[in-house]
Amino acid sequence: MHIGIVGVGRVGRALAYTLIHENYITELSLVDIIPNLSMVFSEELRHALASLGREISINHYTNPSDMTNADIVLITAGKPRTPDMTRRDLAHVNARIIKGIAESVFPGNKEARFIVVTNPVDAMAMLFKKLTRAEFVISSGTHLDTLRFKVELARTLGVPVRHVETYVAGEHGPNSVFLWSLTRVNGIPLHQFLHEKGISLNTSDVELKVKEIARQIISVLGGTCYGPAAAFRDIVRAIALNTCRILSIASPIKVPDIPEEVMVSVPQKIGRNLGYTLLQYLSDEEKGLIYRAGKAIYETYLSALRHVEQS
Repeated sequence: MHIGIVGVGRVGRALAYTLIHENYITELSLVDIIPNLSMVFSEELRHALASLGREISINHYTNPSDMTNADIVLITAGKPRTPDMTRRDLAHVNARIIKGIAESVFPGNKEARFIVVTNPVDAMAMLFKKLTRAEFVISSGTHLDTLRFKVELARTLGVPVRHVETYVAGEHGPNSVFLWSLTRVNGIPLHQFLHEKGISLNTSDVELKVKEIARQIISVLGGTCYGPAAAFRDIVRAIALNTCRILSIASPIKVPDIPEEVMVSVPQKIGRNLGYTLLQYLSDEEKGLIYRAGKAIYETYLSALRHVEQS
């Protein structure tokens, strides 16, 4: 399995290191336009592989068009959002980067499955699919938010995180939707678990802590990397091994009153192909919030699309 990573910054490096521990990967291609960055980092990975006793062929490129024949391509390249930037500002900056990647990477990797990680991730995935017409394009969506939700809920309830099943849907951003109706603890619906234990739960407090944790990490460490890397590894593994696992990724779905499909997160069965979503099992309120998120994503996408068409 040949995996390509476009963008070897903080997240791209953490992702690459995480992926070299995956037994199904035989080839890894690293792409970054910064001179020598992908080359020296590839050496670091070879040293790690020597410790692991594993053999993975590692390629490094400065010219994105030099990477060819990848099975899965993760697009992590992009500028991080600074405090003075709006989401639209970020979309405009990163839209130009996505356009460049679409023009340089897609022609040599037309059969690849593309996972877009660049923020604002859902709008950027829509833009990449629009520019390339690639058959399989998804956004990493709200799977990372889901992992954070599981951790906070397990901590609040005092149970092992492996006992918590839940999802975040909607937008990876301000319009995230916490799917309380699907939440299970040790296989038991949350409301039943709370009743049996005789405890109450402040759901708003849990949601706020989940939304705030990234800001806290960034304020101290300068950015998040290991959590995202593990989340994206989950998605790669589901596709590569065709596990058909249900993950909160963003793929094109129909949103009312929007003329085209929108990349918005809904828990979905994912393997080599995309399967059914859990949309039909959600409450009307949750569906409404997801559609609202979809409309916000679509507006960001349209703004980004207009920007690259005019530039």
